[in-house]
Parts: sequence; structure tokens; C-alpha cells
Amino acid sequence: MKKQRRKYFSGPFVGLTKSIMETPAWHAMSYGARSLYTAYRGTLRNDCGNNGKSYLSCRDAAKALGTKSTRSIVRWYAELEHYGFIRKTSPGFLGSDGRGIAARYRITEYAHGTHEPTRDFARWNGEPFVYTPRRPARKQNPVSQRGTPRAPKGHIRKGSGNGSVCVPKGHIESTPKCVPKGHTSRIARGSADPNRGQGSSRARAPAQTGDAGSNPAPEAMATSRGR
Repeated sequence: MKKQRRKYFSGPFVGLTKSIMETPAWHAMSYGARSLYTAYRGTLRNDCGNNGKSYLSCRDAAKALGTKSTRSIVRWYAELEHYGFIRKTSPGFLGSDGRGIAARYRITEYAHGTHEPTRDFARWNGEPFVYTPRRPARKQNPVSQRGTPRAPKGHIRKGSGNGSVCVPKGHIESTPKCVPKGHTSRIARGSADPNRGQGSSRARAPAQTGDAGSNPAPEAMATSRGR
């Protein structure tokens, strides 16, 4: 009787089912998106109980895939979402301590909590992926050397070693003691009547004869006080 050979894998591994690799969505994806899917699949436990709670930051993913371009990781994440292999469960944000929190995704091939696998990649409508960056890159226009005014040679000096360059004597004037003539308006004289200002709350309008409800004239008030 032929002895049956035991099949086993030494150590943890990431498995990709053939049913996924045979789908049109998998064939339409780029090699970078496939590699990122494999790396993100490695964040799940064997029972996939942390599906939707696991995360893989762009820096860690770039390090795992051997690339220095985090923009490529962002594009591949968007590509995996487009073809329905992953769905975002929690967006990335900046924490209160100043450290960034990576976004969390669920793999549609496996169950998420009490929800059954959705397998959105199997319902791909055939629309190709077109990446649209969320924030367009800012391109700085080069400065023209002809139309840009520059300081003549010799006006900007370099110090010897780490020493500082001092301004030549006479370039910085001393502060004048008094303000130059004409910069300060003349001072008001002390003999001016402060009650003459219009709009002041202390100014009183002259009393008129026959005004109803008006205060008595100053002369009338002085006569009553004398009595």
C-alpha cells in the first residue's frame, strides 16, 4: 500500500485562492496593486477575525514592496478599491499626539464581523482604472534669469569659516534723538477751551426762550442761588 505523503507548510503564509487569480478584475490590475494586495493580506490573522481592523501604512507598504515611492502605494490602494478587492472601513487621520493613523480596509474576499463576504471584485463592470489624485501636485515655475533682478556681484559676501559678515560702517545710521521737523503736528495750546469741541458730551446748548422742558438759563440759576 502506497504511503500517503503529508502536506504541510512550515510557518505562517499568505494564500491566494485560484478563484481570485482567475477573475477578470485580477487580470486587469497592475503588478503593483497585486503585490500590495498580497502584503495587506499578510496583516490578517489565520482566522481573518481582524478583517476591517487591520492596517498597513503607506510607508510600511513601500518598505515591504521594496519601493521608495509612497505615491505609488496610494495609487495602488485606490486601484484595489476600484476593482473591489478592498473597501475602506476607517479613513486615515492625524492623531491628537501628532502621529498619523493609517486607514483601515476590509478584504471583500473574507467575512467582516457578522457580515458575509461581499466579493465585489466578481461584479466588476469592466471599467478600467483611471487614477485621479486627491490633491493635484503643485508645480513651481522656474525663475527666469533674464527678467529676475539680482544683486550685483560682491554685495553678498561670505564669511570666513563660520564667522558672521558685519555690515560696513556707515550703512546703518544712528537713531535721531528728535523727530525731523514737519513729521509731528503742532501741539494744542493750553488756553483752548475744551468745551468748544463739537460733539462733546460736556457741551451744553444755549437756552432759548419758550423752549418747553429745557433747563433754565445760567443767569436765572445764579439769581436763584443768591436768594
